[in-house]
Amino acid sequence: MPVISSPYRVGPAGAPLGRVEVLAFALAVMVCRLFAIYSFHIYDDAFITFRYAQNLAAGNGLVFNPGAPWEPVLGTTTPGYALALSLPCRLGLPVIQSALTLNILCDGISALLLMQLLRARPIAAILAALAFAVIPEIGRISVGGMEPPLFAVLALGAVAALETRRFQLAGWLAALDCTVRPEAVMLVAILAVMYLRSWREIVSFAIPVAVVGLIATVGLSWIYGQPIPQSVRAKAGGHGLGPHLSRVAAILAQGLGPSLAMRAAVPVAGLGFALAFLWRTPARAFIAFGLAIVSAYCAVGVKTWGWYFFVPLTAWCAALGIGVDATAEFLARAKPAWRMERPSTGASLALAASVVVTVALFARAYPDRVTPHVYGAMREWIAKEHIQRDKPTILASDIGAIGFYSDTQILDSEGLVWPEARKFGWQLDVIKAHRPDYLMLVVTSYRLEPFINDPIAALYEPLARFTTTDDERLAPDVASLPFWWEQDYIVYRRRDYAKRTE
Repeated sequence: MPVISSPYRVGPAGAPLGRVEVLAFALAVMVCRLFAIYSFHIYDDAFITFRYAQNLAAGNGLVFNPGAPWEPVLGTTTPGYALALSLPCRLGLPVIQSALTLNILCDGISALLLMQLLRARPIAAILAALAFAVIPEIGRISVGGMEPPLFAVLALGAVAALETRRFQLAGWLAALDCTVRPEAVMLVAILAVMYLRSWREIVSFAIPVAVVGLIATVGLSWIYGQPIPQSVRAKAGGHGLGPHLSRVAAILAQGLGPSLAMRAAVPVAGLGFALAFLWRTPARAFIAFGLAIVSAYCAVGVKTWGWYFFVPLTAWCAALGIGVDATAEFLARAKPAWRMERPSTGASLALAASVVVTVALFARAYPDRVTPHVYGAMREWIAKEHIQRDKPTILASDIGAIGFYSDTQILDSEGLVWPEARKFGWQLDVIKAHRPDYLMLVVTSYRLEPFINDPIAALYEPLARFTTTDDERLAPDVASLPFWWEQDYIVYRRRDYAKRTE
């Protein structure tokens, strides 16, 4: 197959998408995200960044526990996103709604950029936008309150800028992306290899990258003593680095096929991945970035979470569009009657409306249970216990929501925002050493069973349980506890603390 220079073209591509169609698909993506809010809750980790943003806006600095002797500690992996969220906080706007608004806008712009990069193949552009709008795993990440939508839109913007030879703009966008997630360093390298050909282009691109990199490195080192976030170091130390074959399958599944439907479409998407490079599509740099992220996780072996894969899943949508379009084109060469025609404007608008209806029905069928039953119950308990007034110490492994809503000192047993925790091998060891006023333990055998079976448990009394299930027992059967993490918590209070505050 011959290599065709960008903009790519294989066979009759049809008329490009009009503005009305492009805007309709971008709007459909944003409306789908609004409906997704009713199905998916905020990630607990997102609340960590929210608390950092609020403290920064309040003048306390980019810290999690203002005034604590171990601060400042950079416990968020995304300082750029925290800084962005601090701006609406400074204006008095609620941080959760600000994060969701920002992410939904980012996804709308990402849809526009994705269709622009696939403009030479309107069918591929339409399919990519539809997949981006309707796939639940993508919508779940988008409305989870984390930084991936901003991470993706900056990467897409940098690629689009280079496609129009705006090297300096691309440099700024790629550099800012590095402040959102450290994986963007790979984006800088990919863009440099794929696009830069002359010294003038290299200098134009490199200057903003160097400026932002220098400011970030010097600033973070001056404030925190090092530019690498504590959260990154804690996760690396806690889960180990190096290839882990047991994790490779999980990483590939999360990044390339987190659902049964997506796995069934992997052969077509795989064809799209290959053709993106053979045909030199304008989207190939972004697709390469998505594949690089998955490959890096496999090589490094660090434990991953679903939101790490937003860029790879977005790249998967582009590859799916290319793969379906190419498959139809190849089949049409053998049998012209099978040719897939570019839909009319009316049909395109109908497709955009259909995905919105689909996501709306999904939201109705699968409502979010975590927000009312876990976060809502947690807020009620915090008010009842006067946590914000009394400012006790709370030890937890999931520190996001409890830290955000309580506004008290949090001892993080994972060491993301509290470095001393890394000195202990187990959460139980932290409890024995510090005996915090409150404990919030995840209801799993890994977390709860060692505590219940230890004499230290006699010093604490269970008070409340935050769970999406009907099981509200404060003394659950240890033998029936799941091993893997679930968003199910029991809160304990130290008995002598109860006497002291009565």
